[in-house]
Amino acid sequence: MERTLLNELNKRNLDSFVDRARDSWLKRSYWRQFFGLKPTTQLTWESLAGSGGTPVMADVVEYNASMPLKSRKTITKRSGDIPKLGLKFRMDEKDYNDYMTMKALAGGDLNRLAILDIVFGDVEACFDGVMARTEHLCMQALSYGKLTLDANNNNGIITETDVDFGIPSGNKTAVGTIWETSATATPLKDIRNKVKAAKSNGHKITQIVMDDSTFDNLVATTEAKESFAAFRGVTDKTKQFLMLQEINMYLSNHRLPPIMVVDSSVQFEGRDHSKTSIDTWKTGYVAFLTNKMVGNVRHGPIMAENSAAIRKKAIMTKRDHVLIYKFSELEPPAEFTIGQANAFPTFNDVDSIYLLLTTATTWS
Repeated sequence: MERTLLNELNKRNLDSFVDRARDSWLKRSYWRQFFGLKPTTQLTWESLAGSGGTPVMADVVEYNASMPLKSRKTITKRSGDIPKLGLKFRMDEKDYNDYMTMKALAGGDLNRLAILDIVFGDVEACFDGVMARTEHLCMQALSYGKLTLDANNNNGIITETDVDFGIPSGNKTAVGTIWETSATATPLKDIRNKVKAAKSNGHKITQIVMDDSTFDNLVATTEAKESFAAFRGVTDKTKQFLMLQEINMYLSNHRLPPIMVVDSSVQFEGRDHSKTSIDTWKTGYVAFLTNKMVGNVRHGPIMAENSAAIRKKAIMTKRDHVLIYKFSELEPPAEFTIGQANAFPTFNDVDSIYLLLTTATTWS
């Protein structure tokens, strides 16, 4: 391992570029709206159950009498190992020669776009790659309550292929009529019933989250069009074009929580280097939340960051949970860029999360 071959790279401009990449991700990502970031000294994660709910009220007690004994709140945990998230890019001899050619053609103007693309392109791809995997893990966990890693969405060697965060089975239900059946489906009624079911368990739903396809199915139903025709005071129920803002106004007037639509996708590259677009939110599932911030991404120590030998040879920077570092090898000559994080989503209280499947009549 040797220092970077790219003379334009130093700690200062690497920090600056990663800051820009981070700002861009914060504007377009969804996971930071639901999960915070929480460091841990151990490479393990825990999700909690039973830590929320409506409080048990005190009794009215006669003076000089003993207080009635109540049952203590029981908190259970699901736990596992925090995995490594990472990707690597290599600049080989041909790439390096292209870089030197571009540098010569720039005539000393190192701000030329082509030069910057070569110098910082792999850095951006590494930061975006770790953030994209974080988005995928968080949104899949929130929309389904489970994570499945297989050949269709992961190309690394993993120790756990399925993770169940422990959302109670009673909180996970399906609709009576799938929402694609626009003439007979009753999504507004399904939403109302789900909110009432949560309330009967002592949970007040404040946010509904679904993907864009599920929202499109909702607004296409006869029930939704007829309800909004009455809401708008119009007689033609067939030509209703329903917008999210109006639907949330309707829900608010009926004392129901607002809908948030998730429209997020990432790219997966398989072993053959073919790329496939994957939706981060599991299509057809709706989450009902008591709090929008449902948990944290727990991130643990990274060996490369804490190794004096690696820090001596590599140029590196870290933002949030993502470590970016660059180094070169002499034989065969190559420049490497690595993005890495030891991170995994966790929930504060899975008992307060309710899920509804809209594309089938039985949960799966």
